[in-house]
Amino acid sequence: MNRKLIVLALAGICISGANANANELTHFVEMDEKATFIEGENVVQVPAAEAYFQPREYSIAEKAAAMSAVAVSADGTQYKAEISEETLALLESAVKTMQAQGLDASIFTTEPHEPTKPVLPDDTFSTLKVIGADNRVRVTNTTSAPHSYNGRIDVGCTGTLITKKHVLTAGHCVSNGSGTWYKSLNFTAGQNGSYKPWGTATWKNAVTTTAWHNNGDTNYDYAIIVLNSEPNGGNSGWGTYSGGTHSVTGYPGDKPFGTMWTDSGSTDAISSRRVCYTLDTAGGQSGSGIKDSNNYVRGVHTTGSSTRNCGTQITSTVYNTLKDWIAKNP
Repeated sequence: MNRKLIVLALAGICISGANANANELTHFVEMDEKATFIEGENVVQVPAAEAYFQPREYSIAEKAAAMSAVAVSADGTQYKAEISEETLALLESAVKTMQAQGLDASIFTTEPHEPTKPVLPDDTFSTLKVIGADNRVRVTNTTSAPHSYNGRIDVGCTGTLITKKHVLTAGHCVSNGSGTWYKSLNFTAGQNGSYKPWGTATWKNAVTTTAWHNNGDTNYDYAIIVLNSEPNGGNSGWGTYSGGTHSVTGYPGDKPFGTMWTDSGSTDAISSRRVCYTLDTAGGQSGSGIKDSNNYVRGVHTTGSSTRNCGTQITSTVYNTLKDWIAKNP
């Protein structure tokens, strides 16, 4: 089966699944209950590292429930979207067919777009250097690709523009995993200390998995933030993880406020959902994109320990889930 036929087959499967059950990921329904928020900046609590390394297998019913989405607007209105077991099973079957044909990474990839908006003047100046065993390097030019797509989230996290208005980040950067949302989700692309090249974009909606938001399930720790405006008109390329050398770039809390730092090296998929590495990171880099050597985002950094740091893989299923969220939350 050639690439075109497989793509058409996947589209047909997804359409038939959606028609079979109207209550899908593609249909967000407003909830009666208003959201509760945790106020303030730099207040994110990162789950304990050991929570990310507990192996678990899920039935198709458990996966469908976990991947259902919950969303919030800045005014506290909440929405939910469920996915049926049938649709998820059809999607996973189609993905396996694609993978068997070697088309996984090539199909489940979105291309980058260069920024189109001019930067504001920089009236700040500072000099810093890394000392000792810390291998992170400060990014001094934050206004050029790929670093112009990275940004600081006010709550104390990092995110990456994967469309002109959608920021990919960790689930624990938008929700505490116990049903409460964070409020300070505004995004500053390319922040460099006190310099904000395109100013700060306010947020409109946040979306994460039901599994993370309600149950703190670290296997589903990913989210998007929808902005009210385009920070700079550009976005990173992104797609499914396939191994190799990657980098993690973001805003670590142990460095001067608002400065961007990066480290790169080999990565290893330790499970079907997790990718790990020995790259240096710190609190504040939660939500950073795990970028391949071509600077395409292939995962989301979520946690660290004394022996390894890890993140959520963008699998074919996660990729399609994120694309669905983006389409329904423009």
